Formats: sequence, C-alpha cells, structure tokens
Amino acid sequence: MKVLNVCFYVTGSSSLLSQNEEFENKYQEIYKWFVSFLAEKPKSHLSFAFSGPLLSWIDREHPEFTQVLSKLTSRKQTEILGGGYYNPVFPLLFPQDRTGQIDLMTSELRRCIGKRPRGMAVFNSIWDNNLVSCIQSCGMEYVLLDSSLIPKEKQFYLPLMVNEQGRSLSVISVNREFIPNILIAPREYLRNLFDTINYLTKDDAYSSFTDERVVAIKIDENQFKKLCETKWLEKLFAVVEEYFSDTIKVTIPIEYLHREQTRIPSYIPAGIQSDVAKWAKKAYEEISVSNSSQPTIFDFLLTYRQNRALYNRMLYISLLINQCKGDKARKKIAREKLWIAQNGEGYVCDPDGVFANNAMRQHAYRNLTEAEKLVREAVKGGFKESVANYDYNGDGFGEYICAMKQYNACVSLKGAQITELDIIHNTGNYADSPRRIKQFDKVEDKYHRGLFVDHLFSVDEFAEYKKGMPTGNGIFSQTVFKELDFDAHRHEIKLSGSGMFSPIQAGVVLIKKYIANSSGFAIQYILKNDSPFDLKAVFVTESNYAQTDFSSVKANSYKVEVIMNEEKSEIDAKESPRSCKKISYMQITDTSNDISFVYEPNEICDLVCMPIIFRRPSSASDSPTISGNAFVASLCWNVELEAGKEIEKTINYSIIVPKKKSKKNKLTT
Repeated sequence: MKVLNVCFYVTGSSSLLSQNEEFENKYQEIYKWFVSFLAEKPKSHLSFAFSGPLLSWIDREHPEFTQVLSKLTSRKQTEILGGGYYNPVFPLLFPQDRTGQIDLMTSELRRCIGKRPRGMAVFNSIWDNNLVSCIQSCGMEYVLLDSSLIPKEKQFYLPLMVNEQGRSLSVISVNREFIPNILIAPREYLRNLFDTINYLTKDDAYSSFTDERVVAIKIDENQFKKLCETKWLEKLFAVVEEYFSDTIKVTIPIEYLHREQTRIPSYIPAGIQSDVAKWAKKAYEEISVSNSSQPTIFDFLLTYRQNRALYNRMLYISLLINQCKGDKARKKIAREKLWIAQNGEGYVCDPDGVFANNAMRQHAYRNLTEAEKLVREAVKGGFKESVANYDYNGDGFGEYICAMKQYNACVSLKGAQITELDIIHNTGNYADSPRRIKQFDKVEDKYHRGLFVDHLFSVDEFAEYKKGMPTGNGIFSQTVFKELDFDAHRHEIKLSGSGMFSPIQAGVVLIKKYIANSSGFAIQYILKNDSPFDLKAVFVTESNYAQTDFSSVKANSYKVEVIMNEEKSEIDAKESPRSCKKISYMQITDTSNDISFVYEPNEICDLVCMPIIFRRPSSASDSPTISGNAFVASLCWNVELEAGKEIEKTINYSIIVPKKKSKKNKLTT
C-alpha cells in the first residue's frame, strides 16, 4: 500500500423530542465551527451526515450555514451524505416508505445545499441485502456500513460491491476501532493508522490491483466537539500536509470512489453494528457477537416486546395508508406522520445500551394515531367501525383488532387482555407497559401488563397483591384463551380460559366476552367452579396504564375518582398502593391529555390502585436506574362458589375525550 485514503464523517443526529434550544446550542457549539473551519482551511476535507429534521431546522434558522456549506460542496471539500429523512430502520419498512424517506432527504439536501447526495449512511448500520435495489434506485452510488457487518474474508480496506436483482451498490466499511483519541497526538495517530492498515493488507490478493486503500471513520457530535475544543482536528490536517502528503489523503468518499475502480464482489448478510447487536439476543444483557452469529433487527424485536408492539402498529398503519383510495391530500399528510413514527430511536437502543425509551415510543404511537385519524377522514364513503380477527403481531395466534370511533384496540388470546389501546384523540398507546424483571426490579412479574388482565387469588395471595408484590400461579393472566364465538357484525368477542386454582387444586373456567362500541367496551365475565370442591377466592381484573407525562421518570399523570358508599371521592395513589372498599364507579383521568377512562361494574367491588416503577440498565450508571412507570387500577370481588356453580360480573368501560370547542361565527361589518 502506497496511499491510504481516510474519510472522516461527522454524524449530526437529533432526537425528534429535541427542542429549539437544544438545536441552537448544538449549532453554536458544533455545526457553526464545522463550516468555519473548512472555509478557513481549503485543503481540509470532512463529510457530514445530518438527520432530516436537523438539516431543515438549521436551514430555517441559520441560512448562512447552508450557504457556506453549498460553496464547500461545490469545491469538493465536503460531502453531505443522504439517507432516510427521519433516520428509519430500513429493513422494517415497506419499499414505498424506504424510497419515500430517502427521496425526501435527497430533496431537502438539494433544496438547502443545491446538490443531491451520492452516498448514504443507515441508522446503526441496520442492514439487509434486499435494500440494495431500493437504495440504488434512489440514485445512491454507495452506502457506509459498520465493519462488524463485513465478512472477515472481505476486509481488505477496499470498496465492496453488493448486488440484488441485477442492481449493484458500492459499500465502504466504517471502522470504529480507528476513532480519534485526543490523548494520542495527531502525528502518532496517523502513523499508527497507516502502519496498521499497511500490515493488514501487505501482499494480500488485491495488492497487484491497486496501490491505494480506504478507511471511513465515523465521528459523533460529542467526539467532534472535543476534537474541536482541543484543536486536535486542526493539528491533524496540518500534520497530514507536513509529514504524510505522499502516503495519506484525507478525502471525501465520492471523490475516492470515482478515482478508484477496484471493487470486491461481496454479499453482506443482514445485521446490526456490533455495539448495538450485543443487546439483541438477551433482554437488557450484553452478549458477544461475531460475523458468523450476527443478530438482525428482527432478533432485537423478538427480544423486546414493547419495541415489537410498536413495529406491529407501524406496519398496520402503513397498510392502511397504502390501501387508502380517498382524499390524496390527507393521505399524503398521513404518510408524513407515518415517516415520523418510523424514526429508529423508538425501535432499537443506542450503542451505549440506553434503550428506546417510553417517551420516544409514545411519540411514535401518537404520530401513528394521527396518521390513522387522517386515513379515516380520507376514506371514500366515510369511516366504518369494524372488528377483525387475524394474526396482527405474527405470534401464530389470531388477535382481534377493534377499529372504533374513539379508539383502536387489540385484544389478545394470551390472557384475553387488551394489549394495545390507541385513542384517536391524538395520543399514544395506553397499554404500552413492560413487566418487572427480577434482575433489575428485585421482583419478577409472570405476566405481561395490559388492560383487563384477570387473576384469581387466594385471600393470602391477594394480601400480597395489594402491596404490589407478584403473587399467584398465573391463572387467567398467563392462560391462552380459546375463541367460543366471534361476531364481527355485532362487534362481539367471546373467549374461554381454564386453569387450576392452586390452593385447593380446583379446576376453574372463565368465559370473557368483549362487546365493542364507539366509545369503549362492555366486558362480561362468567367464572365457573368446575371442580367438586367449594371455592373461596378473590377475582381481580387489572388495568395497567402507560405513563404519558415524561417531565420526570417518576411523573404520574393519572387521577382516580370513585363513588364509594354513594359519595364521590378522590384516591391518591401517585406514590404508593391504595385500596378502598365498596365502590360502584371509578374514573381514571390522564391529566396530561385530559382523557378519562370510566369503569362501571354491575356489582359493588373493591379497588386497588398503585404506581409500578420499572428499572433498567443505563450507560449513565453502574446500577439499574428508573426507566419509567405504569399506573395500575384493579377491580376486585370476593367470590364463594360451590362445586359446579358460576357467577357473572359485568363492567361497562367508557373512554371520554375532550369535546371540540365550538367556534362562534364572527360578524363582519
């Protein structure tokens, strides 16, 4: 190797939850310096990968930045990379959304910079070879991928060529092991870099084809800021010019690719960059990964149930939009909302192991709900309520999707619970609650937390339950129910589950019927003692509401009001479990969205409500930290059943959303 081409590129990402103040701080501390530095040093070369929202914000608030950037690209001193406008996880998207996101970013770059991109990066190097056709058809000549995805037998520090359905795409490997370190002097850094790659490629199969090699090095915002503050980067370019002018070229990828014709034919299997992939196989625990055992994004989704639930919802909305034949303007806006919800932050953790947080998921759910609302308005002939049965989440069981006026809900056979509840009044998924894990929360929930999760406890078990402790043998909450009857026309779902009441090993059967209406459900229970023994127990139906207030990790936006002994009162359960007896009505209000959930049981019952705190690992701490919470409300009945007898309970469940304020006509004179 005679010449090493080094392509530094800076990633300018931004969370969709970022505020203008955060954007402004980043601009002043990082991006402004970026163009100033390059403008003052014409022989310096750097590339940049913006997120779409960040680029649009900068162009709107600081047009002088994009004007200078346009000049820098014109003189081939910098290259602005393309990609998906909202940093999506491409393998999860339908082809129309993949090309749409790339084309949107390309259009924005052309508008702001005056030049279209020729190469792109993908979020966390989440790759699948079937992306080749889509990326190439969008006018891209190459893609940057993390070296952990490149087969070892193809790691020659040369561009790769991947193919799919007759289309070809160049790939440049990004090597994280060569990220600059301010503790190492620039001259020593460059010498080590050249010597290392020269040693690895000495006399290899491609030495007779080319005298040049290439390495791409990704620098994130924080690293770039340190390199700027210490003037390390400035010194590096000076050192290259003074000591390595014949052996090292700091260039931009497209310039190198247009000069170098050598390509290594390759196939790159589906995968994720290793520092994210290590979290994919075991929930919240690191595992070692290699090229031969590279996890994919689908492994990650199978490991993390809440992320998979968001993916299912996203696919559902994408299908609705694709099938919509109505108002094109509303359909277009709905697709834009869908693209916002496809941002990768809601589906996968970042490299430090900080997992897709509740706020990001709820933000995605909210945009998906807005998209569904627009599709409903766009449908020719108007929206019609429906209840459909199919395998919504790909688990082999049929789910019941209730698309009603006020909400969209998913009823699962597993526990006969509502696993998703999206209120059409532009809110997130109220059933988006995790379960406690012993390793982090010191206790282990044996069931997933949704709405209308049912339990049958002994008196002693119920005493533990009221303290917020896991208890019982999982009867009904872990039972896979069977369909007894389904009437799509009447919106009725009738399910049956059975199990053993452990204290006396008595067989019990629960028949549960959902009757969906425009603003909620009527839920009917028939509990039967199917054993020769008399049974004394506590029947509990539990609802877990995901938090919607993200002002702090312990924030609780739920207010509980009950009618107890014919008097209305408020129950304060924001910080600890509370219980009360003989209630006939309960209203839970999400004060951050002004949405209420009303429970009207046909018989007097008891109430248990409490917050549940969840802890997860974080890069900011050696021990698990609070990652969020859910609010639990449970209606409870003491039951005494003789052998062969049954009892019936009914709950009318209503969702109350704010009414639209009427606009008074203004008189003009």
